[in-house]
Amino acid sequence: MKAARWCTGVGSVVLFLVSIGHGFRIRDINAMIQAAALNGPLAQIVRACWLVFSGEMMALAVIALLASRIERGGRFVLICAVVMGANGALVFHYLGLVLPFYLCAGISLVFLAGGCLQVKSEA
Repeated sequence: MKAARWCTGVGSVVLFLVSIGHGFRIRDINAMIQAAALNGPLAQIVRACWLVFSGEMMALAVIALLASRIERGGRFVLICAVVMGANGALVFHYLGLVLPFYLCAGISLVFLAGGCLQVKSEA
């Protein structure tokens, strides 16, 4: 159980920090929107999606960390792993092999390891 909590804890801390960094990059997105002369509703949608994704990562980090501390929470950690894997698949599909893909994939694998170890110890 200790190794499961450690894996999930490390993944959660990394994901939480990544989500904060992602949120602060809204400045870069605003600059790109202005440089592309993108205006109207599409510019607002891009900004909203950027910040929603930051919030999603932050929420997943908290959910995974809390789930790793409760009895029978391993399944919730595994759900977080699947969500991060899906995020990574979307990033790969649209952007290819870039840093965000590696971060999503790495965190997904750490959550997967932590969740599997926790489910195994709960049985």
